[in-house]
Amino acid sequence: MYSYITGTLAGAEEGKVIVDNNGIGYELNVSSFTLARVGAVGARVKLFTHLGVTDDAMRLYGFAAEEERAMFLKLITVSGIGPKVALQILSGMDVRTLALAIVNSDTKALSRIKGIGKKTAERVIVELRERVEEDVSGSGEVLGVTQSSPIGQEAAAVLVSLGLSRTDAVKAVNAVIAGGKAKTLEEVITLALRSVDK
Repeated sequence: MYSYITGTLAGAEEGKVIVDNNGIGYELNVSSFTLARVGAVGARVKLFTHLGVTDDAMRLYGFAAEEERAMFLKLITVSGIGPKVALQILSGMDVRTLALAIVNSDTKALSRIKGIGKKTAERVIVELRERVEEDVSGSGEVLGVTQSSPIGQEAAAVLVSLGLSRTDAVKAVNAVIAGGKAKTLEEVITLALRSVDK
């Protein structure tokens, strides 16, 4: 029904912003990701929106990026996850890292998000993995460099054995391989470890 709203930021606090559009103040529920990007009160903003309708209320949800809204819409289809929990997940992890965690079945990374237990993390992965994989493979994102690189796969496995989560390991290895500076397994592991330690 509503695709986006533009206007002046009239107020902002944890979990919520108010956007003034032609004298009407629209209250939008937001993640900490979006809250950090709207700027100071008085700034001109554009937020992508979703209207949530329940038996007792209508609520607007706002997103700084279309990718965040798309992930939110996926999350609220998971059994047991409503808009509030979906925003909590998006507040605990940026969209790309979240997609990577889902694709790699990384329950450990998802469970680190405040209020998200192992069972909820597993449910998110089971119900969304195929859909997120399709989005990732179709978008050209470099989330799966390790999948096509034997050295990358081995390096990620070594990092996981050293205590990194699967998501962090793959993210670090992908960055090193994409940079093109490392040629051997040892170089990939060394540079990936350095990037994690920073």
